Amino acid sequence: MAAYGSDSGNGTPDPLAAIWEEVRALGLTSHVADLDAHGFTVIPPELATPNGLADRLREAVLDVAEARNGVRPDVATGGTHAGYRKRFAKEGGDSPFGELLQSLILEGPVFEEALMNPALLAITTYLCGYGVVLSSMGCFLKGPNETPVDLHCDTLLPSPYPHEALICNATYLLTDFDLENGATAFVPGSHKWCRAPRGEEGLVLRNPQAVAVEAPAGSLLVWHGNTWHGAFPRTATGLRMSMPVLMARPFMRTEEDLADQVPEETLRRNPPRFAVLVQQGIVYGYRGHTDANRRGRRAAKYLGAYQEDCGGLLSLDPLRMHLYG
Repeated sequence: MAAYGSDSGNGTPDPLAAIWEEVRALGLTSHVADLDAHGFTVIPPELATPNGLADRLREAVLDVAEARNGVRPDVATGGTHAGYRKRFAKEGGDSPFGELLQSLILEGPVFEEALMNPALLAITTYLCGYGVVLSSMGCFLKGPNETPVDLHCDTLLPSPYPHEALICNATYLLTDFDLENGATAFVPGSHKWCRAPRGEEGLVLRNPQAVAVEAPAGSLLVWHGNTWHGAFPRTATGLRMSMPVLMARPFMRTEEDLADQVPEETLRRNPPRFAVLVQQGIVYGYRGHTDANRRGRRAAKYLGAYQEDCGGLLSLDPLRMHLYG
């Protein structure tokens, strides 16, 4: 990774200047403005998924679904997932999400590429800093259904929330999104309220401020962790495929525990930042004194490599690095 950012005046790189250089270089300035104003943005396919990334992800997801379930999802009709009730279904109804395929990051190089996508990294780094880590990577497969997803926030803390994003979501749209297709719903500007919805304001079909995202397949939908969002039911035939890449600041509890779970071969074939993204730089979660020191030495190795590669943009705790290095 090339180092970005001018000197801050005291001999150290300036992370804020660095991320702005990345944002400008990738043509994402207007999308940062959208995030700041509305709490979400849609990055178009030409910026979000070059080199056929969306098509390759869609096929890879279908392969994973077939391998796990024994049946390949029917994208054209959605018949394999119509009225899906196997998981998340409410009593007397169907699942608002459809099927959720979890833990995709270790399912092949195309998912590693999706995580290392420059547009995704720049926009999530803007929100959560250069130390941001992967919380989870999955895919929702939603056929025709009746149940909406209620409005909620991804920041799973008691209200009020901090203004800064502790969590952010970058979702690859692998099929077209609109109201009939069961698109994600947002309440624009709700990230600024720093609280979760209360009562009926969380009902997506009754909240007049909720708007449906309209975007073509291949887009990247990104939102602040405080933003109120949900999803409309899918009334059209076919399958809605969306691949959320949930990112978090390194002190937040992640959905997936990837420490010691990523093969060395996978780490070696990726840039130094990949190891930090997949939680190899996180020490906490150790099991006793010996494991704490082992994890600490491992974390220092990967954090140090990333720090060198990014030109010092990562904020490190010198004491912890000295103890564990």
